Amino acid sequence: MAPSTTGSLCPPALTAEAMRAADQYTIEEYGLPGFTLMETAGRGCAERILDAHGPLEGEAVVVLCGKGNNGGDGLVVARCLVNEGARVHVVLAGAPDELSDDAARNLSLLRQLGTDGAAGARLTIGPLDGLETLTHTVAPLRPRLYVDALLGTGLTSDVREPIRSLVTWVNERDAPTVALDLPTGLHSDTGAVLGVAVRADRTATMAAPKVGLRVGEGPTRAGAVDVVDIGIPPFVLDRVAERPGCARPTTDAAVRAWWPARASGAYKYSVGTALVVGGAPPFSGAPVMAAQAAGRSGAGYVRCAGPDRIHATLSGALTTIPTLPLPTTDGDGIDPDAAPEALADATDTADALLVGPGLGQAAGTAQFVRRLVRTVDVPLVLDADGLNALAGHIDELADQRRAPWVLTPHAGEFRRLVGDDVVLTDRVRVAQAHAERWGAVCLLKGMPSVVAGPDGQVFLGSTATPALATAGTGDVLAGQCVGLLAQGVPPLEAAAAALHIGGAAAQRYGATHDPRSMVATDLLDTIPRVAADRFGGGRRRD
Repeated sequence: MAPSTTGSLCPPALTAEAMRAADQYTIEEYGLPGFTLMETAGRGCAERILDAHGPLEGEAVVVLCGKGNNGGDGLVVARCLVNEGARVHVVLAGAPDELSDDAARNLSLLRQLGTDGAAGARLTIGPLDGLETLTHTVAPLRPRLYVDALLGTGLTSDVREPIRSLVTWVNERDAPTVALDLPTGLHSDTGAVLGVAVRADRTATMAAPKVGLRVGEGPTRAGAVDVVDIGIPPFVLDRVAERPGCARPTTDAAVRAWWPARASGAYKYSVGTALVVGGAPPFSGAPVMAAQAAGRSGAGYVRCAGPDRIHATLSGALTTIPTLPLPTTDGDGIDPDAAPEALADATDTADALLVGPGLGQAAGTAQFVRRLVRTVDVPLVLDADGLNALAGHIDELADQRRAPWVLTPHAGEFRRLVGDDVVLTDRVRVAQAHAERWGAVCLLKGMPSVVAGPDGQVFLGSTATPALATAGTGDVLAGQCVGLLAQGVPPLEAAAAALHIGGAAAQRYGATHDPRSMVATDLLDTIPRVAADRFGGGRRRD
């Protein structure tokens, strides 16, 4: 798998396997002992807790510790909080002789602290003797905070007793909960809830975010996420991020690096020509929004082609964008024999092409799309009905493609391409596998959207917002993709940047309006403002 070209611009989110590899390298090759990593992790988590919930002097904190290294981190946190004056009650969910070696050493240190008169008065350590007993023990303490250090990243099956009931118990408490590394019960790679999961108000995660904090139920279970530097070198994290299932959340800095600035002598053809092919009698708005989005994304010259039956509508709506009528058949579909000739000049002069927004699913239209994708020799974005036309033919057509593809399916369109039996629980690996299979960029839309490249690199949208849950935002996204491709942005980066910019625009709209009121055209009006605020300048064009 190729190493990321973005480096520190998009720090990685890691799978459990990649995180174990980073730990192992740091211990065995870099020479930093596991006990030192645990100490650094626990101290860093305690600092984050104090920053968010402190001061805690005189306040009660309940720390729930499992028997693995996650529990060891919790024991370090308990020691640090006692030293800060908190009254700490540690609950051991396993027998002391079941603790990992490093966790056992930290339990010994904590017990020694309990022999100190001043500190010992603020520390109690007890086993989990049932939830009724635990409730009676902690109720008089009136805890200010709970710390979840029960299970870490290794969980792959449903949470078992007694942890299962303890998770339900902590979720019923009134005080906030801070999870260490990952909320107990959350799958570290997919964000799936494994039977039950802690609903944390905050998560302090070690070294790098885990993919499961970003996808699935992760964002709603983890709360605010703090990354704690535990001493693993950045180059190690970057190296293990090349493993399957890892991803890189998009950032403003990356978009600024990818989105080209205009040279002082630029003219409309020098900064990219984009062609949008879409529309059908009921869906004329889709190609209109896509074409406008291509222009808003920086393409200097955009054309829009659609069926002749809606040409008047397109030309009336697109007063600054030239339009081109495509011949149709009696069934309202695009004529697969005559349309390619009508498009010849436009496709020959385009730097990038988008096919699909609002195109409809007439048989002739689908045939036209399949013929077109075989001949296009510039980067091609396939969206909506452009994707539907490929259903049942995608592997064959991908083998015949003459230029890079960017596919932008939502879950339903993706299932039409690959089959209804596909399981989308692990969205990152699924998108990654099919991007490699088709040799194309796959932008699998969702919350969050996943952008996977044929070389195995994956980006996660980091600007997702419920405001985007409105018709037409996918058309805007596809138009942004083709606009960036037309400017020479590589396909993977173009898709990731389009996703990030559109999400940032939706966030900005939601900051000053009720997000429920947003419609897709609001994105078109907001993109220029958010671009100036967050992405202004861009990289210099050669």
